[in-house]
Amino acid sequence: MRFALCRLQLLSKYVAKEFSRNFALTLAAFVSIYLLIDFFEKIDRLVRAQIGIITIVEYFAAKIPVAAAQVLPASVILAIIITFGLLSRHNETIAMQCAGINLIRLLNPILGIAGALAIVLLVLNLFVNPSLNQHINVIWETKVDKKPVRELIELKYLWYKGDRVILNITDFRKDTRTMGDVRIYVFDAQFHLIQFVAARKAQWTGKNWLFFDGQVQTFGARGALIGETFKTRTIVLTERPEDFASLERKVTEMTGADLHRHIVRLERDGYDSRPYWVELHSRIAMALTPLIVTLIGGSIIFWQEKSNIPLSIALGIALIFVYWLLFSFLLSLGQVGALPIVVAAWLANILFGLAGVAALYKTMS
Repeated sequence: MRFALCRLQLLSKYVAKEFSRNFALTLAAFVSIYLLIDFFEKIDRLVRAQIGIITIVEYFAAKIPVAAAQVLPASVILAIIITFGLLSRHNETIAMQCAGINLIRLLNPILGIAGALAIVLLVLNLFVNPSLNQHINVIWETKVDKKPVRELIELKYLWYKGDRVILNITDFRKDTRTMGDVRIYVFDAQFHLIQFVAARKAQWTGKNWLFFDGQVQTFGARGALIGETFKTRTIVLTERPEDFASLERKVTEMTGADLHRHIVRLERDGYDSRPYWVELHSRIAMALTPLIVTLIGGSIIFWQEKSNIPLSIALGIALIFVYWLLFSFLLSLGQVGALPIVVAAWLANILFGLAGVAALYKTMS
């Protein structure tokens, strides 16, 4: 019994080593193809913009984790097919079966690796890649399109609905965190106007807004109006400079924490937060794809005793393509409200996960 367990552990380590090597090769190949295609698509613009080689390297280096996250599921399923296909071609799987080893147990170490990859993919989707996407976009905007850096771009004639307030800001400067010529309309819970504030300027102090040269009009009961002027006054608002500065921020540039804060603010202010909930759920659901494709890849490779590696690879790629099509289609239904958010983001994973388990069980029965 102890000998059999030791033998299984040795075989598991062997399979894990072979899979890791094949996964590294397929991932490197896919990422290289991704970057080469992107390079040839953009090199003309980069050269015409007279960008230095260091900036070009920085631009494409920032795209490596983004590309890796997109091609990782395909790399996993190909690595599984290649690993077990080569074992079968060399009759190693037959020898294992003759030794009384159930081949499906050899998927356990790969499932463990896939679980670790799922955690890595989750971190990439929620935290790393959004920041890199922002860095990539800033390089393109400032170096290629020759736009000023975002921190120096002023937002003009801005209307902003906040927590029971509506702000009309003539200009907002992100670098100095100041609002110019600002008007604030304050409402009660029934959306009745109860106060109006106008000021020449407002400066963020780190905790609150300090308003300069303004006036306050308070609407009391039965139409009573109380007005006063001020040189400086601190006014407490739930809105921070980051709320205004993030208005031009793309969804792909928001981390998971940014998305959640944005969702909370939208729901607080009465806006539709569905698209952002779908985006957040989809990033989490997408992180589980390494585990799902491991089940699918295992069922494909155990489908026949003598694996046809090219046919298995073609079938694996086709299934990945179908998965992405279904995943994207369900997300679009979730965006427009045709499906509940959780169903839209997770149904593809559930269907393919169950299909993978069922197919794997059938092939081994």
